[in-house]
Amino acid sequence: MKKVLITTFLLGILSACNIDDVEPDFIVVEETSENAADCVPDNPPSILGRTYFRSGFEIDTAVDVNGDGIFSTDLMQEQLCFDLSLGFGEDLRVSNPTHDAVSLYVDDDGNGNLSQRMNCSHADGTANTYMQVGETIKFFYNENELQFTGTLSQDETTITFEFPNDVLFGFNFFDNSNEILLQDGSILEYEGGAVVTYTLQ
Repeated sequence: MKKVLITTFLLGILSACNIDDVEPDFIVVEETSENAADCVPDNPPSILGRTYFRSGFEIDTAVDVNGDGIFSTDLMQEQLCFDLSLGFGEDLRVSNPTHDAVSLYVDDDGNGNLSQRMNCSHADGTANTYMQVGETIKFFYNENELQFTGTLSQDETTITFEFPNDVLFGFNFFDNSNEILLQDGSILEYEGGAVVTYTLQ
């Protein structure tokens, strides 16, 4: 009888405990997309409010755009395009550097004289959102779709982008090709990428 009473007493105590009243010590965070966690920086980026200007546009094959007889892979040295800036707004918005377009084509004067030409233009578009993770700057489209990244130098004075051909807006602009006039007089359709540099001014 004693055993029955003790067992009943213990069961009564256990049933009086309500486990629903115990608060969990963790919170489940739902992510809306693969990059959602990257879109909101924990700390303000050091580049916040800074403006960088395009200072280099290196391609794989040397060209002579300015007609001085010297071939170079840096299009900025061949023909200075208009001053293009990359401003990192305090609203975490930044313009798209691929919209600062460069296109190459070969001009024929009708007498068989060929010359290299370059066209510079700027396309309007919705500003990207950005965030900084150490020396990496991430550019997002629609706030959660990662487009590309740039690398910030250790002294934070330059940003370097390595763009493949299909990312370069303006490449494949004229007749769906980018023509390069080689030193031997032959014409090559450029399919390479570009290393684009912006410098803090």
